[in-house]
Amino acid sequence: MLEKLLNELEEVCHHCEGNGYTEVYSEQFLDKVSDLELLYPSYEQALIIARDKYVDEISHKTCPYCNGLKVIPNQNGKILISNKDKVVQFLRKQNLL
Repeated sequence: MLEKLLNELEEVCHHCEGNGYTEVYSEQFLDKVSDLELLYPSYEQALIIARDKYVDEISHKTCPYCNGLKVIPNQNGKILISNKDKVVQFLRKQNLL
């Protein structure tokens, strides 16, 4: 039940798609994607091919939005956070803190 409650306070981070990191492409990688884009019908296809072929040209950076946690607070979680003083006060009254 606690897990269900916590899941209703969080959602998958939209910025990193729940990975906890974002990919950082080197200039050489982006040049290779541009070259591949001439051979494939779309940028997305060229990017997929380049990601498979040039793995060493991609680095990872911790997602600045979720700080690597893979989830962010949803609307309910934000309300809870914005009222954290009241939540702490309630927990103290219940002798939980």
